[in-house]
Amino acid sequence: MDQLKNSFKIAQIIARNLTGDEDAALKKELENWIGQSADRKSLVEQITDQKSLRTELSELEQMDTESALLNVKKRIQEDGTTLAVKNTPYLWYRIAAAAAILCIVGFSFLYYSARHAPVQISDFTKQDIEPGGNKAYLILASGKRLSLNDAVNGQLAKEAGVEITKTADGQLVYKIQEAVSTTLLSNTIETPKGGQYQVLLPDGSHVWLNSASKLIYPVSFSKKSVREVQLSGEAYFEITKDKAHPFIVKSLGQEVEVLGTHFNINSYQDEPGVKTTLLEGSVKIQQRSGRMVVLKPGQQALGSSEGINVTTADVETSVAWKNGDFVFKQESLGSLMRQISRWYNVEVSYADESSKAVVLSGYISRSRKISSVLERIQSTGKVKFRLEGRNILILPQT
Repeated sequence: MDQLKNSFKIAQIIARNLTGDEDAALKKELENWIGQSADRKSLVEQITDQKSLRTELSELEQMDTESALLNVKKRIQEDGTTLAVKNTPYLWYRIAAAAAILCIVGFSFLYYSARHAPVQISDFTKQDIEPGGNKAYLILASGKRLSLNDAVNGQLAKEAGVEITKTADGQLVYKIQEAVSTTLLSNTIETPKGGQYQVLLPDGSHVWLNSASKLIYPVSFSKKSVREVQLSGEAYFEITKDKAHPFIVKSLGQEVEVLGTHFNINSYQDEPGVKTTLLEGSVKIQQRSGRMVVLKPGQQALGSSEGINVTTADVETSVAWKNGDFVFKQESLGSLMRQISRWYNVEVSYADESSKAVVLSGYISRSRKISSVLERIQSTGKVKFRLEGRNILILPQT
């Protein structure tokens, strides 16, 4: 009976978010189904936040329906605060898709789920691994290396009239205090596996650095005709507009030139190419070979030795890491595990290399311990994991 009531609660919140003529039939069908329930308390009052709802509804569409609904039931039992559901495009899509699944599954799910228990993976929690956090190293022009996670908040250093400060929220801030020397000094910030950090550059540009990444940049841009930085790994940029001084990011055989814009660059050595995703403004990408493209907002360029391929970007997926999530939509297990390896500082191996090609979709918070992440992936029934220390062995599902 509890499963029956909770299934109606899920349908209730879906129905409440369906509007417009195109959803009228589906809404009516759901409401008729809901009308048979004795318990009409809104699911809105029982799930903590929108991200929780989005995650669970995504699992309904993309993962095993039985396991997903059991996860929703668990969240209903655990959470007790209010949710205001926001009208965002991706949520509407998830809600509609999940609603369709609920209509199809209906009471047959209740019959089936009563005979099958959710996956239990106790071995993971015995040797759990915490998620990454604000960890980085700052290398000054003098060669001095500072651990930013160990350093106290406040002023770290002063070079060529520029004050370098660490803030309480895990950010490195550069402020010009006096006339800058003509000497061209550079700093480097490096994040290890399991680390991330933010940098506010001297020109006011904001950079978010992902795990296992490095950014080299001048202590001051005032003596340069262009604002040039070098990136390896992944970073999200919000560039301050300055028409007289274009901003250039150099990474793995290409240059990205901007005047003022928001974009993400993924340039890890172990990825198949350099991905540049544009959110706002425009950027020009030029490879060393001379190939060049100009991106518009919502486009993504994949640069490789074969050239530059421009496609429509899935912006949510591209910047999910910056927003604290793993978002994977029809993505290979190999690609997802590279992200997990960097964020949790683990090594990944495969008993069967073909497992890398397994396709998955879903949402998982990067704030979760690794046990929770592996459990969610394993609940799809497509792969199994064996966790030993900081080594993950991936086994094909039998």
